[in-house]
Amino acid sequence: MTAAIAALLLGGTAASMAQELVVIPANPTPVDTVRLRWTHVGCTDAGAAQVTQEANRITVSTNRIFQVDCGTIAGFFEEFTLGRFPSGEYDAQIAVNPPPGTLGPTFLIGPVHFSVGRLPATGAAAPRDDYTDLWWNPSRSGEGLLIKQSSGLLFAVWVVYDTSGRATWYSLQPGAWSRDASNALAFSGTVYRTTGPWWGRFDAQVAFAAVGQGTFTPLAGGRARFDVTIEGVTATTTLERMRF
Repeated sequence: MTAAIAALLLGGTAASMAQELVVIPANPTPVDTVRLRWTHVGCTDAGAAQVTQEANRITVSTNRIFQVDCGTIAGFFEEFTLGRFPSGEYDAQIAVNPPPGTLGPTFLIGPVHFSVGRLPATGAAAPRDDYTDLWWNPSRSGEGLLIKQSSGLLFAVWVVYDTSGRATWYSLQPGAWSRDASNALAFSGTVYRTTGPWWGRFDAQVAFAAVGQGTFTPLAGGRARFDVTIEGVTATTTLERMRF
């Protein structure tokens, strides 16, 4: 009887918490890194998380931890990286174990279903690769282009110095992918400069101003070119993925 009651409670908990699982991005393709977002109260041990896959079911196994004020902020969530997947249908779930050395049930959260779409057709105005990375030119230390890509969307931050030698940054957003007459892929969009308060006393008074245009062009061999025009000044930089 006790085991039956525990199983019933476990099933009820899983059903109520399944609504708090979300797959990021919502409509992934094979080039996207899929993450599982769990919005809840409490925390788990990030160092203990393990991801396994059996057929088309992916399971994240992790441990609860005891920590004062952990996860009590409204909207608190944890994310678990699942990886990249071929086109198809999948289910993802989380198995939350009790803290090591303690007694308690393992709670099964989910599953949540998601679909991985097909790669864009060859020659389509969309990428077939993921360019998320930190890009730089080794001969231009102190500068860099930070890129985050999700399917056909791209967000880039250009970290440079201004005419006074002060560190500054510009963002490339929004924009669109296109191909030229030679079938070369590129992402072009508006460049914005952001100004705001000192980080030590942030008051949310942030301003955005469109100051130019930028184009990110992937090249062969893990390289790329960044063309930018800001307030009438034009520059072209050849970049490569930063290696660690």
